[in-house]
Amino acid sequence: MRIDWIRIKGFRNFVDEKINFANQTLIIGANDVGKTNLIYALRILFDRGLSDKDLELHNSDYNVYTKTESIEITVKVTEVNEDCLISTFKGDIKDGTVFIQYKNTKTGEFQILTGHSEETLENKLSRYYIKRLNMEYVNTNRNLSSFMKREKNQILEDAKSILGEELKKIDEVAVSTMKDDLKILNEKIDNLNYIKRSLESVNTELVKLAIHNENQTLNFKNANSDIDSLLDNLELTYASDGETLTLGGDGRNNQIFLATWVAKQKNKKTLEKVTFFAVEEPEAHLHPHQQKKLSNYLLENFEEQVFITTHSPHIASDFKPDKIVKLYSRNKKTMVAKGGCSEELKLNFDDFGYRLDAITADVFFVNAVILVEGPSEKLFYTALAKKLKIDLDRLNVSIISVNGVGFKPYIKICLALDIPFVLRTDNDIFNKSKKVSDTETIELSYHAGVSRVMGIYEELLKNEETNPLIEYWKVNGKYNEWDSGDKVPAKANSILQYISKEIEKDNIFLSSVDLEHDLVMSNLFSSLKSYYNTRTETSTVKKMQQAKAENMLSFLSNKFDTLDCLKEDKIAEPLKRIQELAEMVVCVNE
Repeated sequence: MRIDWIRIKGFRNFVDEKINFANQTLIIGANDVGKTNLIYALRILFDRGLSDKDLELHNSDYNVYTKTESIEITVKVTEVNEDCLISTFKGDIKDGTVFIQYKNTKTGEFQILTGHSEETLENKLSRYYIKRLNMEYVNTNRNLSSFMKREKNQILEDAKSILGEELKKIDEVAVSTMKDDLKILNEKIDNLNYIKRSLESVNTELVKLAIHNENQTLNFKNANSDIDSLLDNLELTYASDGETLTLGGDGRNNQIFLATWVAKQKNKKTLEKVTFFAVEEPEAHLHPHQQKKLSNYLLENFEEQVFITTHSPHIASDFKPDKIVKLYSRNKKTMVAKGGCSEELKLNFDDFGYRLDAITADVFFVNAVILVEGPSEKLFYTALAKKLKIDLDRLNVSIISVNGVGFKPYIKICLALDIPFVLRTDNDIFNKSKKVSDTETIELSYHAGVSRVMGIYEELLKNEETNPLIEYWKVNGKYNEWDSGDKVPAKANSILQYISKEIEKDNIFLSSVDLEHDLVMSNLFSSLKSYYNTRTETSTVKKMQQAKAENMLSFLSNKFDTLDCLKEDKIAEPLKRIQELAEMVVCVNE
């Protein structure tokens, strides 16, 4: 059995969204975007912990922005081949598929409908299937103590029920021996002098109060006076080197909670029902390595379908892209990138390769992203944003270095996940060899940034709006090349100026040459010249390009206040643009 997709209409921040799932699905997105609401929509259909009263919902559960009067939640369940489900759904299954739907209106009562297609859905008596098909849910408020109090006896009984006859007999003998041992121990406790004398004065006063107390004596009684009560009152403790420790650390308790919960689910497995699982934010209170380990642990321990929500890039980096549901908000409604889990996402991520780690997985959670070539650009724009009071953290914006000019995989991800991006790249003049005949090769120079950007347009950004620019490049691209050693032709400069202006409409910015040249040609030049003890633009650029990131960090650490002069400089434009993009996302969410 597998839940193939869910469609949510009018429920909380969902207007009308269909979300595809995988067998192991990671649900990500910013705060308040609807991750928990998506899980709750599944719970409405499958969580036995929700009563019929819970299913009535409240007016606040109806989407407020569309002023809808109805809610509809539909799931498509496929690969239904378990006997217990086939006998439960009967004629509602066709080719291993059944549809289940919840409907409600503000003026009516909720309905549960099932059928082998959306067209054949029929009203049924509540969630009649819930004993055979249900969802086990762990929310973010994991309280180990209360969980153990609630579940302890059931865990012990489940473990006892699966013991073989030989092990059961061994336990029976052991319990009988412990009974005798406990009787001897209690007699020894009763004979302790301070135990015998502790209540003598109290008994004396009791006799004075009432005659019927004369032949009765108040004693301390061991709470575990018999073996059954002792075994019934077991408590969970944590031991190290044979010593009992207090359960206290939130991270440790989170691990113990989830390990205990997983063990409970394994013990409850049966052919009489099918269960799938949902865990919210398993990373709570854990450091990065333990977050990754816990994520792997949960995935490896469930053959059944499992849904996990997270804010952790360390967990996100462990999931295959086609198993990720990225939620985001637009125009005050929750949407899902590429319909949820899809082959398209897998293809977009395939050439991301080794780059898909916890650092770049950060892109999964942002409102917008700035893509730059290297660490010196990232250092500079991080510092400049701070100086210009553009709070990137508040805006949920990340600056990501692609460590070179390989922007395409990152752009693919931004497009796949509907993440607005700003890109800034160098425009050095490069040389290349071009074969003009079998015996002749010539050396040409070209604006590398222009070619790089137009390659991105031709492969990734081709649409109705960008077609004129792409057609312009097809006609004029050959003029972006000239004989090496010659002065840059006027036509090549004209192409550069035109393309630079056009691509800025799509939030892509070209340097004049590179970051160092741009800074030297700005109002910051005097500060740079003073700091590096240089005289000319050329010598300053040369000095800056030696150990670029280290030099940039050193300059920013010592001359941070001088960045004020760049407030109106073109070099600050990528930051202003990313602020606009991020604020657009934030504003439409409010």
